Amino acid sequence: MRLSYAIAPILILIFFSPPASYTASPAHVANRPDVLQSSPQTYVTFLQKPLDSSPNPWVLYPTATAVWVAGISTGTPPISQIREYFNETSKPIVNLPNVIVSSLVADSRGRVWFTDNSTLAYYDIQRLTVNETITFPNQNLWYLALDHRERIWMTVLGSSGASSKVVMLDPFDGSNRTYLVPTSNAFIQGITVASDNAIWFAEAGARKLGRIACDSCSIEEFPSPSSLNLAALSQVAVDNSGNVWFTDHQGDNQFGVFDPRANTWKTFPIGYCPDACVSGLPNAIFVDPYNKIWFSEHFAGRVGRYDPSTDVLTEYVVSPNKFPLVWWAMPGPNNLVWFVANGLGEVGYVNASLPVPLALTGPSGDIAIQKGTARSISVIVDSQGPQTLSFGVFPLTQDQESSNSPAQLYGSGPSDIGPSNNPQTVIIGISASWSATLGARYVAVTATEGNVVVSIHVRAVVVDASAPIVALGFSSVIVLGSFAIYLRRPKKLKIQSVNKTRR
Repeated sequence: MRLSYAIAPILILIFFSPPASYTASPAHVANRPDVLQSSPQTYVTFLQKPLDSSPNPWVLYPTATAVWVAGISTGTPPISQIREYFNETSKPIVNLPNVIVSSLVADSRGRVWFTDNSTLAYYDIQRLTVNETITFPNQNLWYLALDHRERIWMTVLGSSGASSKVVMLDPFDGSNRTYLVPTSNAFIQGITVASDNAIWFAEAGARKLGRIACDSCSIEEFPSPSSLNLAALSQVAVDNSGNVWFTDHQGDNQFGVFDPRANTWKTFPIGYCPDACVSGLPNAIFVDPYNKIWFSEHFAGRVGRYDPSTDVLTEYVVSPNKFPLVWWAMPGPNNLVWFVANGLGEVGYVNASLPVPLALTGPSGDIAIQKGTARSISVIVDSQGPQTLSFGVFPLTQDQESSNSPAQLYGSGPSDIGPSNNPQTVIIGISASWSATLGARYVAVTATEGNVVVSIHVRAVVVDASAPIVALGFSSVIVLGSFAIYLRRPKKLKIQSVNKTRR
């Protein structure tokens, strides 16, 4: 279990570079009971920290009977620990010195599978033993997925980062099969299994998605369009319609979807949050039983839910603390979405059954904006709560302000508005700089109420200054949904200003 290989530099940056302003979480309180505690946020519940000293949680896997959590302490040497959360208690199961657990899954036969550096291992719940199964010398084992036959699929990266492969292990007979990724320097990452049992995975370095359609099939790759300017495809999930959703972890603030039937790609920005999550860093992504897309926002400290049927993005603020580092989030039973807040040393869940008290309705078509000008759009806001609402506009990563050039797309909302028993109309301004790239992309129009953030995506089409602003005839893909909610409101979040952190 010795950590004896070199980790690719890009992955070191992705995983283990904390923001400069990050501070350690406070020491554990002696004799504190390990019971469920509600956070100040209505939708979010934290589990108490363990009484014993343990590494901060990093990844998790919820099942019908327990939530399995792997924590990492990145000191010298690194230490990983696997804990079992059951009802209102947790206990350490396995301590792993010199090991970095990057992924774990649990099967129905009482085995918790995890990455043990270059080895695939599992903890036998009945026998209370740790067993190693297959080792990849001088290579890095990253992410795991279970298919419908409970075979283990894993992504494996060469120590130099130049070679990548997908490996399948069948625990029933011990057989395994290896699939080599054709592209060099693909830096393979997340992996998932579709409903048709096809295997999809992300190639962070190559900016491609890969698919293995059958056991005897070779890998098929799908390159993303250069116009999207994706930085590093990190994690993937497949919805009920076969669309492949992905996070662009180093792309600062965007997630997207690939339709393999039409060979089309789209990217969407996360919701706006004032001065706190310019680098939101979406990461883990999963599809729940209701076909909702859930993902973690590593630096923004939020858990996001995107509904493809309504095109509404709802984000739950995990903590008002700076950089709670929500690396992993995953739906579990009973409509609870579990997450880890590594920067806080906490495990918790979002109760997705609670309705959200905020609805936005925006323009039904594309918005044409000439270079160097602004357009105003009307958004109808229906909020059932007593809290003040604030507004913002968030562009894709490529349109944000950089150190070398001003933002290509940016926006302004109205002043905060107070509660009302009736829907209110607000005016949102969206501007395009003189240097803006021509073409269409999405911006997020966001309303924040307390610790819930609701966004709709508006498709903005940047045209030359000489082009007339007319109805362009594009078909809109935005169908605006709404939610009705009636529940106790948390105290409004006050977000401190921070500088954007570069990785």
